[in-house]
Amino acid sequence: MNLQKNWGMMLDLDPEPSLKMLPLLLPMNFAGELIKIGKMLQFVHYSQRSGDMKVLVVINPMASNGKALSDYKEKIQSLLKKELGDYDEKFTKAPGDAIEIARQARGYGKIVSVGGDGTLNEVVNGVMLSGADIPVGMIGVGTGNDFSKTFGIPNNYEVMVKKIAGDNVFLSDVLEVEYRNFEGKQQKRYAINVIGAGFDADVTARMNKSKIKVRGKLTYLMSFLIEFIKAKSYSLSLNIDGKERPINCFLVAFGNGKFFGGGMKACPSAVPDDGKLDVMGIEKMSKLRLLYHFPKIYKGQHISVPTVFETPAKYAEIHSADGRKVMFEIDGEIIGTLPLKISVKPKALRVLI
Repeated sequence: MNLQKNWGMMLDLDPEPSLKMLPLLLPMNFAGELIKIGKMLQFVHYSQRSGDMKVLVVINPMASNGKALSDYKEKIQSLLKKELGDYDEKFTKAPGDAIEIARQARGYGKIVSVGGDGTLNEVVNGVMLSGADIPVGMIGVGTGNDFSKTFGIPNNYEVMVKKIAGDNVFLSDVLEVEYRNFEGKQQKRYAINVIGAGFDADVTARMNKSKIKVRGKLTYLMSFLIEFIKAKSYSLSLNIDGKERPINCFLVAFGNGKFFGGGMKACPSAVPDDGKLDVMGIEKMSKLRLLYHFPKIYKGQHISVPTVFETPAKYAEIHSADGRKVMFEIDGEIIGTLPLKISVKPKALRVLI
């Protein structure tokens, strides 16, 4: 019989004794040394989780038409050095770079995205693919910075950097998306904020191609007006938690966060840690009526319009009902066409807020 287990039974102890019981089971000196080692390991574990490890900052120099690079060099860099001291920095050179940088990051206590929502999305995807438990920080310099709005984080670099330097961590849900890219290949991607299909994606595609060097709401509104002139509703089939319904919508949004399009509160009931996504759709109406009601979306008041629906879901599918190609965007980036399958990975990512 195992001697250690037998002693535990004789003393009416748990057969799998804790660290505190070692003095009863082992020679005094040896047990004392093990306890010291255990305490030391606990301290190391705590230090790693409390931000003592090095920080990796991933910068997209092209975000916001190059504003990210100039702002980083002129403002953000000095703030980071002041709050963090020494840190590592890596610049992206092409779309997808931030995914690989984050995926290959090892030995870091935090990883920070400097760019727009698209850059943040890539960093999130890299962390999720790596399986590492690394908190993600956000310094928004893009045209939207919409995910940070859900947490009330202002567009202020000093505030953002202090959030990164701190240890206030939010366990956020992440949306897992299965889709086809433009080549028709089946793909999987993670979303941290909002997925939009239909008119929203059309506007986003035009906004991303725009040569006009304006940012934020103005960029979106100009693209909106151009697309609005030729807009038609989409015949779609929406499956929410196994219940299918036909819809005729201008757009459908699936939110983990509340905002998209540079401050539009499209999914006002979205809560990033409730294990659900918020499904919002704007159904067919006259263009005049759509134009009249659309400004309400900035405050989340569009939900009161009878032709707008909002519902929570753990899983959703959407596809074109008439074969028409319908683009979609994930966190502001156009990456494919319907169909989509969206599920929730609860509390899958640590976010510094």
